[in-house]
Amino acid sequence: MNKTYRKKLTNDIGVVFNVTLTKEKNAKYITFYDSRFIKGFTKLGQQVSKYYMNTLLGKDGFGGSIVNRGLDLYGGVNDWYIDSKASNKLINWIEKTKHKLN
Repeated sequence: MNKTYRKKLTNDIGVVFNVTLTKEKNAKYITFYDSRFIKGFTKLGQQVSKYYMNTLLGKDGFGGSIVNRGLDLYGGVNDWYIDSKASNKLINWIEKTKHKLN
């Protein structure tokens, strides 16, 4: 059975995202859900975006970590982003949690 680890993150305008850390086959993923939109979606909310964990950590060769930077989760919706404070909380949580999925 696949384990799912969850965290809540709030951006600087008060949008709360449910965030999951999961492992599928050999890759670990971070998925963001907008908690405001439950009806018609999952119990976590509307899925906004999904990233390889190593991409957010800056360990896949495609750029740097999101530490001290915000992240646009979906360019078509202005509310769907995390600011640098939330991204730092996310990275700290990933670093503390990722080993549990080995």
